[in-house]
Amino acid sequence: MKNIRIVKTLAIAALSSMTLLAGASQANGWGYYERANTPYFPDRPGFDHHDFDHRGPDLFHSYSIDARQQRQLEQIMHGLRSGKLSRHEADGLILEQRKIERMQRHFLADRRLDRDEWLALDRRLDHAAEDIRAEKRDGNWR
Repeated sequence: MKNIRIVKTLAIAALSSMTLLAGASQANGWGYYERANTPYFPDRPGFDHHDFDHRGPDLFHSYSIDARQQRQLEQIMHGLRSGKLSRHEADGLILEQRKIERMQRHFLADRRLDRDEWLALDRRLDHAAEDIRAEKRDGNWR
């Protein structure tokens, strides 16, 4: 009888501590946008950047897609910190960046980025840059 009571007490204590930890991890929303300064697009596991064919159109072969994405994220964060972007606008712009990253991952499934895929990513990044510029200049200060 005493063993059953000890087991029940330990089980309740374990469930209570797990509940508290889960609640604490969900409640930490502060700093959400500050974490966006780090790349949203971590290296994919098992993906060797030196192994893949980076060739795009000859004119722009040195112009990195990843560098443009990172620069655009920095522009979004700067707009958020300066107040030129509201949280809602920043969320939309970051979502657009995530969609571009998803498209890039799809294109790189064969570890090759051909000319048409590179041009499609370039067009999407151009459009995203225009969206960032427009949102920062639309006068919707927070």
